[in-house]
Amino acid sequence: MPCPFLREGRARYCHAVPVRKLILEGPGAAGGGLCTTAEYRRCGVVEQEEGAADRCPHLEEVHVQYCGASPVTKLVPFSESQTSPCTGGGYKYCDSYLTRARPHGAGLAPRELLYTSNHLWLEVDEQGLCHIGVDGFLADLAGTVDRVTFATERGRHRPAVSLSVNEVEWPLLFPNSLLIQAVNSHIRSDPARLTADPYGSGWLFEGWEIPGKTRAGLIGGEQAKAWQAEERERLARAIHAGQEELCADGGVPVRGVARLLPRADVVRVFQQFFSNAGWLADE
Repeated sequence: MPCPFLREGRARYCHAVPVRKLILEGPGAAGGGLCTTAEYRRCGVVEQEEGAADRCPHLEEVHVQYCGASPVTKLVPFSESQTSPCTGGGYKYCDSYLTRARPHGAGLAPRELLYTSNHLWLEVDEQGLCHIGVDGFLADLAGTVDRVTFATERGRHRPAVSLSVNEVEWPLLFPNSLLIQAVNSHIRSDPARLTADPYGSGWLFEGWEIPGKTRAGLIGGEQAKAWQAEERERLARAIHAGQEELCADGGVPVRGVARLLPRADVVRVFQQFFSNAGWLADE
């Protein structure tokens, strides 16, 4: 399914000049100027040719696509756009799409996500394109992240990342292999994205599913909903054990509680909820 903001049109360009500049046709366009009339002979770019052509033989027209949500129109020839995230599920993690589709900020988790037991999520689109990030449980617990370090960035691996939260390192490992093609470089310079919008602009990894492996053993559907509720109750009990004042109204822990706990308690909570202990090394 393509992005709802993806637009199509026709554009012209001159293939006699060294730099191709596409000009979109449409309302208000100049109709091609000299290039579409016999007056093209006045152009100094191309050599004069014999004949009585009524338009420049160097004028080309192409089918193009462009983003209707972006403030700057960048035209892409249709033949070069087939691998673009705009034509597949990847558009849901584009900043331009997220700004227009969710004007009031980050949204809730989509129901089609799958989860790992250490609170990473996976989405797989119809073509097998995958995105991985942290879930809202981890985001609420951390509040903010000081630094994000990717341990794997490309190739067939179990995606691995380390989050620095209040001077404590949280190494996170996705349990199954993925053919990683990109990481979200934006969160290196702006780690606040990760917890402010964990299901959107705070995504971590993008890659391609390995059939029979990438989704193995993950939690989904109604089971995931029940598990998330149980995890929040378990966290409240863990915080209550020694820090009752950090739970709102004696129940749900306040957002960012990991930044308020003593270091020893932060390590203990991480081991209880996000540890990779017991998992085998990457294949």
